[in-house]
Formats: sequence, C-alpha cells, structure tokens
Amino acid sequence: MFVYRSKNFYNMRMRIKQRNKIFDLWVPRSLAIMYVWGKGLGLFAGRNFKKGETVTCFRADIVPCAHASDESVQIDERRCFDTKWLTPEAFINHGCAPSTMLDVHGYRYVALRNIKKNEEITFDYLTTDWDLGRQAFRCRCGAKNCYGVVRGFKYLTHRQQERIKPHALPYLLEKIR
Repeated sequence: MFVYRSKNFYNMRMRIKQRNKIFDLWVPRSLAIMYVWGKGLGLFAGRNFKKGETVTCFRADIVPCAHASDESVQIDERRCFDTKWLTPEAFINHGCAPSTMLDVHGYRYVALRNIKKNEEITFDYLTTDWDLGRQAFRCRCGAKNCYGVVRGFKYLTHRQQERIKPHALPYLLEKIR
C-alpha cells in the first residue's frame, strides 16, 4: 500500500487479496485507514469529531439482500445498502461500544460521542442486521460489554436489545414488538 498526499485527500492504492484486484481509494484527510491486529484494516479519525457530527457519508445502491455482497448493510427486511465502489466506510469495523451510528436516511455515519484523532471509528453491526447467518464472527473489540459472538440482533438478550434500541433500525424494532 502506498499513500500519495494531495491538498485535500490521500490517494491510497491497496491490494485487496480477497478479490485480487488493485483499487485506487480517495480518503479525506479527516479519515485514515490503518491495520488493526486481529481485525484487518480499519477506519480511523484523522481529526477530532464532536458528538452528533457527520464522520463520513457514503455512496451505495439499495439492492435486494439476496443479491448483496458480504460487505453490505441491511436496512430493512429485504433490502441492503451495497456499493460497487471501494470507499472509506467499507473499512468501518464492528464495535460493541461503537463510536458511530448509521443514519440510513442521510447516507452517513454520525458520531455517538466525541471521537479523538487516531481513534478507530466503529459501528455496531447489530443495529442493522437481524441475522448475519454465515457471516457471524467472534468479536475482538475488547469492550466491557462485548457480545463475544456477533450473529445478529435476534440473538441478543432482551437487555442487550434494549441497550442498543435507540440506534437500531426501525425494522428490527418491529420484529421485537
């Protein structure tokens, strides 16, 4: 990977081994992509963000979940945000004590608390996905309230569901009424 510095952006050229392709990726100076042991690449704050501030916006298509890639984000019972482009937000890792939440109507990730420069930007995947199925994974976030295994909102205890309810998508809340 190399980084080319320009006035407003870093141009990062990365070899993505899963796809065996090379992508050119524009990352705003407010963000950075770095390696995280045990997780792979992650998105980091290139500056301080205040609670409620937009951390990053994203470009995505709305597609049927049956046709979505593994990197898609479920937004309702049958539809997912999926992208054809490699974008900075594709590197946001899961966190059980996340620093951002997904605003599906604004196509953006919003800071849930103040985020310091060089801090990893995370998002709780369970606020969007009912059942991760074969994409379930062992969490390595290190949070005190870590789920251990991330399988989907439906697998959480009632207490865990209540804790993340303010940030969960409406279709998930409908399922538990």
